[in-house]
Amino acid sequence: MNTKKAGKPAVKPATKPAAKAGAKALQKKPIGLKSQEKPAEKPAPRPAGPAPVRVKRPSNGAVKVGVVGCAGRMGQMLLKMLINAPGIVVVGGTERKGSIALGQDIGALAGADPLGISVSDDPSMLFETSDVVVDFTNPTATIQHAQMAARTGSALVIGTTGFDNDQLNSLYRAAQRAPIVLAANMSLGINLLQQVVEEVARILDPDWDIEIVEMHHRAKIDAPSGTALALGEAAARGRGQNLRRISRRSRDGQVGPRIKGEIGFAALRGGDVVGDHTVIFAADGERVEITHRAGSREIFARGAVKSVLWAAGKKPGLYSMRDVLGFSVQRPQASTPTP
Repeated sequence: MNTKKAGKPAVKPATKPAAKAGAKALQKKPIGLKSQEKPAEKPAPRPAGPAPVRVKRPSNGAVKVGVVGCAGRMGQMLLKMLINAPGIVVVGGTERKGSIALGQDIGALAGADPLGISVSDDPSMLFETSDVVVDFTNPTATIQHAQMAARTGSALVIGTTGFDNDQLNSLYRAAQRAPIVLAANMSLGINLLQQVVEEVARILDPDWDIEIVEMHHRAKIDAPSGTALALGEAAARGRGQNLRRISRRSRDGQVGPRIKGEIGFAALRGGDVVGDHTVIFAADGERVEITHRAGSREIFARGAVKSVLWAAGKKPGLYSMRDVLGFSVQRPQASTPTP
């Protein structure tokens, strides 16, 4: 008995461990006929350079969507609209670390039936599992999310405003690797207004002064609003100008007479105003005012849903709501005179 026990350990290392390792390898990766014929061949090494762009596409027709910043006022509205949108399945939502919303069901958070999905603080996982991610957060967080989109190939729909030049450049770089829709305002009315403002500015001569007035709720942190700046960009395009060179952000004290050709901005804050924007064209003896008033954040969420469905499966690039909505103001063609 003692002789048999002492002999067993000498036999095991020579036989069974090697067999077990081989069995495990076969279970993990079965060998096909080609690999049996040429077991010594290895795949050729990839050339140096960036990894190929992986463009995500909707699976079985349903677009998998995640929402970062899902517990805010806009985030909850987005969840509500996306949950009820046909062709979309919400797969997750995130909030910043320490948020009281962490662990809550995202369906209940949006006032809908529970979905069995808890609010997380890990946006990187959200990008791994989503075809499209919607972001209405803040510039710093959005830049980080854009980098995640570039790594995973997920589309990113951005409603955040207040980016500086460096942050915009970061978005441009990320858009080389993933489809990104960037819009200061996603409502149909505001995007139509931008088109109209550009056309009016093109028609009217520089003797018409342009002023843009906006008002938002007391909690808004950036001014002028991203929408007001977008309207200013539209007016500047209409005049063939660069807005940065001709904009006047504020006036205070002895500023002197108004400079001809500048585009002025005025920002008002108070109450719970969702968003009011007026573009004023003023000349001697007459004035044209074009106004848009937002009565509910639902108009922005509806635009975000359109953007999600449009962006799913698109090639990398930086897109706008013009691309999503597919409309523009066109100059009427001259009619042929009748004899």
